[in-house]
Formats: sequence, C-alpha cells, structure tokens
Amino acid sequence: MKRSLFFGMMLHFMIAVSAQSYIPITDNLVVNSNSSIKFAAGNYLFPDAAADGVIQLNGVQNVILDGDSCRVNGVGQAGYMIRISNSHNIVIKNFDSVFKYKYAVYITNSNHITINGNVFCRNKVDSSGWIDVWADYTQALGGGVMLYQSRAVSIFNNTMTMQNDGVALYHSDSVSIHDNDFSWNTSYGIRMFWTDTCHIYRNNCSHVNRPLTDPSDCGALLLIVSNANKVENNDLSWSGDGVFLGQYQHSNVPNNNYFAWNECSYSPHNAIEATFADGNVYKHNKCNYSHYGLWLGYSFNTVVDSNEIIGNYQSGLAVDRGFNNTISNNFIRNNPIGIELWEGSPATGYSGFHSQDYPIRLNTFDGNTMAVSSTNTKHALFTNNDFNYSQTSSIFLDGTSATDTISGNNFRMPAGYHIYNNSANTKYASGNMFLPSDTALINAKIFDKHDNTAKGEVLWEPAIPGAPTTFQIQPPCDMAEPGSVWYAYPEVGYPAKDKFPDTVYFDSTEKKTGAASVKLVTSRGYDLALNYRPAGDSLSRWTLSDADTLYFWVRTIKQPQYGFQYFSVRIGDDHGNYYKYAASPTLLNAANLAWKYYKFPLSGNSQFSRTATGNMSLGQANYVEIHADTWDYGFTLWVDGLQFHPCTPVTGMEKHHAPDGSSLLNYPNPFPGFTTIVYHVMEAGPVKLEVFDLQGFKIQTLVDKFLNAGDYEMAWNDPRKPIPGIYLLQLTTTSTAITRKMTLIN
Repeated sequence: MKRSLFFGMMLHFMIAVSAQSYIPITDNLVVNSNSSIKFAAGNYLFPDAAADGVIQLNGVQNVILDGDSCRVNGVGQAGYMIRISNSHNIVIKNFDSVFKYKYAVYITNSNHITINGNVFCRNKVDSSGWIDVWADYTQALGGGVMLYQSRAVSIFNNTMTMQNDGVALYHSDSVSIHDNDFSWNTSYGIRMFWTDTCHIYRNNCSHVNRPLTDPSDCGALLLIVSNANKVENNDLSWSGDGVFLGQYQHSNVPNNNYFAWNECSYSPHNAIEATFADGNVYKHNKCNYSHYGLWLGYSFNTVVDSNEIIGNYQSGLAVDRGFNNTISNNFIRNNPIGIELWEGSPATGYSGFHSQDYPIRLNTFDGNTMAVSSTNTKHALFTNNDFNYSQTSSIFLDGTSATDTISGNNFRMPAGYHIYNNSANTKYASGNMFLPSDTALINAKIFDKHDNTAKGEVLWEPAIPGAPTTFQIQPPCDMAEPGSVWYAYPEVGYPAKDKFPDTVYFDSTEKKTGAASVKLVTSRGYDLALNYRPAGDSLSRWTLSDADTLYFWVRTIKQPQYGFQYFSVRIGDDHGNYYKYAASPTLLNAANLAWKYYKFPLSGNSQFSRTATGNMSLGQANYVEIHADTWDYGFTLWVDGLQFHPCTPVTGMEKHHAPDGSSLLNYPNPFPGFTTIVYHVMEAGPVKLEVFDLQGFKIQTLVDKFLNAGDYEMAWNDPRKPIPGIYLLQLTTTSTAITRKMTLIN
C-alpha cells in the first residue's frame, strides 16, 4: 500500500511538471511553477551582489532543476546560486560544481525539497575567529545549503566540502540528510538550530575544524535546542567536536535525540558534548582518542549505553552537576579517568542542579589510571561492572559523596586500590568479587577509616568467592618477555595534541635480548607510566630485600625539537607507597634510535636519585614502572632485559645447575608456543641443546657446535607445532649433562 501511494504521488508530480526544457543558466533567472529544466552544459560565472539568487524560485511548485555538466562560479563568496522561498515540490540535482557563493542554495519557508547528486564546494569559508553557536539564521556563516523555516526536505548523495557549513538548518523540521560528504569544512558539517525530527545517517562529516583557532567552537554536527532527531552511522571524526548539543536556558522541552553507531573519535575537544541537555540517548558510538570522550555537563535523564570509550586524554566520560543519567554496557579503556562525576560551582540559573542518581552498571573498565572518580555526588549505584587493571584506584569517592552502593562488581588486580573512600561517609560494597580474593589483600586494597580515621568505612563483606590468589614471589629474570602483562597509564588530568592511541605490545623484531622487547607508541607526552604485571591473575609479592641493582635496556624515538623532558623509574607496593628514582631525561634522549643499557643501585645514586612516598620497603614491592614525558609531543619507547640483580627466578623457572657450574632454564614455563632458553657453559668445548618427548624421542636439535664459555640464550618456537604436553630440554657439554622439564600449553 505504501509503495502504491509513493508511486501515485510521483506520477502526480510528473504530470504536474511540464515537458523538460533545455536552456542556459542566465542571471536573475526566474523559474515558474511546473517547470522541468535541464540546463545547458558549460562553465558559468555570475556574481550575486544583491543576494537575490542567480536562479530564483518564489512561491512556485513542482520544479525540477537538473544541472548535469554545469559548473557555476560566483564572485567574492557573496550571494546565492539558487534562492528559493515559499515554494514546494522542488528538485535540485546533478550540478557538477557551484563555487564562491555565500551559499550554493538558500531556502526559506518551503517544503518538500529534494537536493541530490550535487557538488557544492568552496563557497564562503573562514579559517579563523570564534563561532557564536547561538546566532540565528541572519548570521549564517555560508557554505553548501541553508534552510530556514522549511520542512520535509531530503538531501542525499551530495558533496559539500571546503567551506564553512555543509548544510545549515534553522527553525526547520523533518529533514532527511544521508549519504553526503560534508568533510573538511571549517565550521560545521551539519548545523542545526531549533530544528527537530530529522534523520541524519551515513554522512561523512569528518575533519571539520579551524586550524588557526581553538577547535572547540566548530564540529562535525551541531544541535542547538534541537529535539527528537535521529543521528546514525555517521563519520564525525577528527572534528573540533564530533557532536555538540546545547540548550542553555533557552528551552525546557526535553531533547530526546538518539545518537547511535557514529564514529566520533579523534576530536581535539570532545567526541560528544551535550550541555544542559535532557533525555538524550547515546548507543554504540565510538568516542575514542579525544580530549574527552563524552562531556555531558548539566545533562540529565540521559542514557549512555554500549559505547566504546578508549584512550581519551582527560576523561572518558565527564559530567558536572548531572543527574538521573544511566551509564551501562560501555567499554571504557586506557583513560586517565574512565568516568568523572562531580558537582562544581553552579552555572547561572542552575543552582538547583545537583550531581546525583547514577546507575552505573554492566560496564567494562580496563587499564584506566582511575576507573571512576565521584566527587560530591549522591546515590551512585555501581552494579555488575568489571574493573580490570586500574592503576591508582577502580572507584574513587570524595567530598560529600553519599548513599552510594557498590554491589555485584568484579574488581581485578589494581596496582593501587579497588575502592578509595576519601569521603567521610560509609560506603556499602557487599557482594562483589575481588581478585586477589584473600581477605587481608582485599583490606589492603580498600582505603577507608582503617587507613585514615577521618574517612568513612567501606563495608565490603560478604564478598563473592573468587579464584584462589596466586603470587609471583620474585620477579622474572626478564620482565619484558611475552607472558607478562604491560599497561601504559597516562597521568590524570593532562590532554594531548595528536589523536592516536597508546599502544603497548611485544616487539619480536626490535629487541636486545630474549624473544621480544616491550614497545610503547604514544602521541601523548605528559608522564606516561609503563607498568609491569605478571601473567594471568597472579599478584606480584616480591621480596627485594636481597636485590641490589635494577638493570634494563631502553631504546627511544624522541620528538625532534624538545625530546624527553622527564624520566624516572618507580618501584611500589599495593598500599600506595613507592620509591621514585628520578633520572636525567638525557638518558632517554641518548637512547634515540639506539639501545642503551642502564643500571642503578636500589638505594639510589647520583644518576638515579631515590625519594620515598609513604612507608615504602623493598621487602614488599608489588610493581615496577618506567615514566617518561615529552611535553605532550608523543614518543616511542622500547624496554628489554628488565631485571633485578641478583635474579631469583619465579616458580617454574628454577635454574638447573650441573656440578661443573653449567646451568639451564627456560621461561615462561609453562609456555603457550614459544619460550626463551637461557644456558651457561662453564668451559669451551662441543655443546648440544636438544628437545625430547617423555618417551625419549628427539623432537629437535637446537644447538650442536663448539661454544666458548659464557652465557647464551635463544627462543624456541617449533614450527612443526608439537602437541601440548611435557617435554625434556637437555644441555650436554664435555663434562656434564643437564635435563629439565618444559610444559607446552594451548
């Protein structure tokens, strides 16, 4: 039925339009109703100083304008190529190019307009100066198409780039905008002002920015007091803001906009910003590698669900004086602060807004410096979240935060605290699972009145039983080998200029020893901490009282102009205490594109001066971090051969000694396909290193040659993929033979 109705309407429209005519474009061309015009191909030049339109449609209906093979240039970025007023049933299509007007098409008080297949580029453009987002249509900036008090408009398959606006909508509604290219504009890809019930989908609005000013005044998509719009599957990346939505004191009508499946990442300001906004929904968007992922100051009745919020430079999601906002099912990773809630000084007219009522549930937090910070916020409900590998704390509560509930969450292996209660109020946190699950360790990783009598208590029992805690009693002889876990934690509160993720991985090509090195690539520069953790859910519990020295190889790629400005090594425990070994940044600069070997006594020296925070003791060490800073210009850092001396291998890496002093070990063990074999030969002579199965069948000969006395190592990763199980590693020299077991796992 709907299809029949559609074709009936189209047939009526086609009958109403007169037979197609072929005419050239002329200045001040007045188009009458019921006209179907195919313009003669060619290059046209028309100034429009009077701003009345080269082609004029006033009070007409049923018009088709086909500009196939027409290229129309204006003069001085003034006037309009097509001006339409008080008209309906208009089609504008196929213009090859319209350049150098204020707007290519300017439409007022019209409806049922179709604009498709056109190239409207390089019209009015500014590259500096702030933009007033509250300015009405009389101050429209120029660009591709402008609508004022118009409705039922369809804009699709157009290219409108390299100008101020792609499309600007003022006091309009029911506009469909899809499959257009609005990239590389300097104000907005799409500007909406008091415009409702539009559907915006599959557009490219990327790289909308002003290179000569602060980028926060422009963006891919602007919605000012605009409600009930659907924004789906758009590319809004690399723009001043991906989305900016505002309503400040101008309306009490709920926004109720729906944003889904949009790419909003790489914004120098905010991937999504909504201020003084009510009832918006954000689902399945990518809000990564921006200054803020989502900035929702004074937002309320908002749903933030199933978004990706990774690697932002201040906070993943920040809300000042918001309330009744649901934050659920999001993946929040590698932010200085994952979620930041607070109640700052009120904006004029909003003293009645308070930070409160936050259901925060079913989110995954992974590798954030601080997963959640809640300050002066009431009634935050943390339920069924996963808090993995936070650095300072998973949940930080401060100020007058009150009536919070923390239940059903999984807290896994923070370097600092599971919960840090810096408020004076009691917090209820029963029914959570903590790893490590040992009661004493849980208490050690919860900060409350037992640590500072001025603070409130965290009532965390009963807890859901977790897996038994396993401990790494001593650090491995090379912490930079596969099997360990490394995270890069950004310093809380510092933004970055470039928009690339922090990446940490094992580099098997650029290495100095063993199977691989650890490589960090970042565009940040403010004090990044490269942090070591043991594999799996084991917890470091090192006794370094007998250790005297820390050794490591380092290689860098520095920013050419300034290089490294800060360098330190930190050894800490799980109570917030640590030793900081401050070193000259020239040591990292000297390692630019060259491996350098550094060592220092754990007591400190003139090259690595030691200071203590808290009551640190090497008898209770928990982690080691390498800190570097380039004043926010980004860098690359490799670390290899990181070990304490003397080295006592971790369980499963016991060194086997022969009577003559020769030795043999491999790590990791068990291993998932590759392992590093380290052996010592006491005297020169023929040496064999072989692998056997438990039945005595030889699997592989690794070494069979004359070797001098000394230390050797090699990686074993048999390309024949032997089945998982136990294998025998045998070292044979002229005077002895050593055999040890290796366990290959899936």
